[in-house]
Amino acid sequence: MDRQNPENTETLAENLRRWADGDSLDMAAVELLIDHGEWLTRPDFQQNLEPYSNSAGRPATAVDWQRIRTALKRNAFPASSSAVTVLHIALSLTTDHPVNLMSVLGLDATNTAAVLRALAVATQHTDRITVTLAPRQLPGWLKEGS
Repeated sequence: MDRQNPENTETLAENLRRWADGDSLDMAAVELLIDHGEWLTRPDFQQNLEPYSNSAGRPATAVDWQRIRTALKRNAFPASSSAVTVLHIALSLTTDHPVNLMSVLGLDATNTAAVLRALAVATQHTDRITVTLAPRQLPGWLKEGS
């Protein structure tokens, strides 16, 4: 990955998945970051990724979770509270990085669903757990014509 010309998000996601394949914890964290959408587009985050060719000669991109953890501790990733929470959760899936579950309660429905999917992947229960984000229902008093 050229540090001056970041990979496009789709290619980066594919290369991250190729790296994480076979490790449910890395896969869960990678899928969470892909679902979130922001981190893979950020050059400051991409500086913590290592491109290489796997044993089949295909491009892959490894995540240096420890470097990300160190950068996060230094507040090197200015971002919204939800983006930082998602990154903390991804780290907690792959390292001994603790997460305050109360912070998860502040996530919106889309990010909460992404976290739940990541937990299903991490526990290898994807064949038994399905997370579906239902359409948002407005309370009756907010609906037009009420």
